[in-house]
Amino acid sequence: MFSVLAEATEFDVQVAEAWSKAGMLGLALAIAAIGLALVGMNYMKALGRNPEAGKAAGQVVIIAAMIEVTALLAFLLGAFLL
Repeated sequence: MFSVLAEATEFDVQVAEAWSKAGMLGLALAIAAIGLALVGMNYMKALGRNPEAGKAAGQVVIIAAMIEVTALLAFLLGAFLL
């Protein structure tokens, strides 16, 4: 088994490195999308229960913006690493 790993070429290492970075980037963006979906879902539930909660929409937008900035930073860092 170790002889197979010892025979890895430089190209194989670069391909594995690129796949791992792409997986990391995809995972970061997927988690950010799930986070935005959860924020939106819970905000809509709150509006359904209490329509006057619409006055706090600014706070929800700020939270969503912070999630988006985190996703953007993950994307830029991943693009820089690739």
